[in-house]
This record gives sequence, structure tokens and C-alpha cells, in this order.
Amino acid sequence: MAFRDVAASYQSRAVETAPGPQVLVMLYDRLAVDIEVADNAIAERNLEAANEAIQHAQQIVSVLRHSLRPDGFDGGEDLLALYDFLSRHLVDANLSKSQTVLRQCATIVAPLRDAWRLAVAQPERADVPAHVG
Repeated sequence: MAFRDVAASYQSRAVETAPGPQVLVMLYDRLAVDIEVADNAIAERNLEAANEAIQHAQQIVSVLRHSLRPDGFDGGEDLLALYDFLSRHLVDANLSKSQTVLRQCATIVAPLRDAWRLAVAQPERADVPAHVG
């Protein structure tokens, strides 16, 4: 079995067995990576790699959006609107290959990712519902 296959299998298993809030952190981490990879790929004029990374980022935003129950907490509708905004801007970034738009997305994702990391790291908050976020 190739190293990539083993690594992919390990990563898949880690996601499958992680508690809900930790999965959110993993998704946000990967979303941030995808945006950074796309930004770098555009800078290097590797449009195929940029397209692949942006499409993966779009898939993550879609998962986050569809797993969200906005009526489950205060601010849920705002978070849903933010996911819609990110989705539209990722499409725009992919069509225009705009690093500026990607960087705008990154500035939105970073504080959300940091907030979830903090929430998951606090033991008294380990009971955060999986549908939040």
C-alpha cells in the first residue's frame, strides 16, 4: 500500500471517529488550507491546482452549511448567511482566479476556526452540540 493511501486512510479514520465539535475544527482547518493552497497556486499560475483547492473549499462550506441548524442558537441565521457569502465568493474567486477574493475569504475563516478551536479546547464546553457551526 502506497504512503498516500495509508495517510488518506488514517486521515479518513480520524475524521470518522472524532466528536462533532472536533470535526468542525478539522473542517475549518482544511478550509483554511484549501484557501491558502489556491492562493499560492494562483500566484504560481497553476490554475488547475487552484481550481481543485477552491472546489474542495466549496465542498467544505457546503458541508458546514448543510449541517447547520440556524434556529438552534442565537446567531445561527448570521452564520448561515456567512456560509452563503463564502460560497459565492469562492465561486467568484475560482472564476476570476482572484487572490484578493480568496484572501477576503481567509479573513472570514480564520476567526471562525480560532473560535471553534478555543471552544473545543475548553473541557467545560465539550458538550457543544454537533449541529452548531
